[in-house]
Amino acid sequence: MSGPVKVDVLVVGSGAAGLSAAVTAAMHGASVMVAEKASVLGGTSAWSGGWLWIPQNPLAREEGIVEDDAAPLAYLQAEMGGLAADARLRTFLRYGPEMVEFFRQNTAVQFLSGSKMPDFHNSHGFATGGRSVTAQPYDASGLGDWLHRLRPPLETISLAGMGIAGGADMAHFFNATRSPRSALYAARRLMRHGWQRLRYGRGRHLVNGNALMARLLRSALDVDVRFQLNAPVVRLLQGPPGVSGAVLRSDGGEIHVEAG
Repeated sequence: MSGPVKVDVLVVGSGAAGLSAAVTAAMHGASVMVAEKASVLGGTSAWSGGWLWIPQNPLAREEGIVEDDAAPLAYLQAEMGGLAADARLRTFLRYGPEMVEFFRQNTAVQFLSGSKMPDFHNSHGFATGGRSVTAQPYDASGLGDWLHRLRPPLETISLAGMGIAGGADMAHFFNATRSPRSALYAARRLMRHGWQRLRYGRGRHLVNGNALMARLLRSALDVDVRFQLNAPVVRLLQGPPGVSGAVLRSDGGEIHVEAG
């Protein structure tokens, strides 16, 4: 058993929520460790489309999309069958735009606007766009060797491990058999991906959830967040105020992490 590790904040799990919390805490001066049970980082967020539903986000406002505060809440309530919104939903709606702006201004996480992305259902409070953002594509050379610690795209929804982003990127692949321009675009993407797999072991043009997690990982490394992979939580440590840390299982034995 190794000696105790002391940090201000211990984050369990390296998905979008975990790394967002880790980056935010570290940027505000805390020492942070992220414990991940798998051998790669990113969780299921790395397999996702990378979209976030954030009404009244700053990218939408910059495009002139302004809506009443009550409309997004009305949509959520309609989706929940008319149930009253509790404090968590109101907090989410209030601080979501601030979150987007914080990451835009202070980290490697940059977004694309979903100004043409409608809500899923035509419920009361429905909007035809302006409530969603997604991560900008990312050149994985910015991660260096950490690229191989990032979970690759899910094979069943990628093309030989190559993610295809929504919008123009996906449209070119759908039109490749009908448009010479789209066929050339798709061929170039495939050739570049194939060469990168041969040269680096995986593609380096990251999109969707892989781009989001790569940007969060880069941001975490920039503020000295520590990572412990292959380290599932065995049990929580209890202190006078409640949970005070956790015991992790690793190949080298148990690691006691005391979090302040």
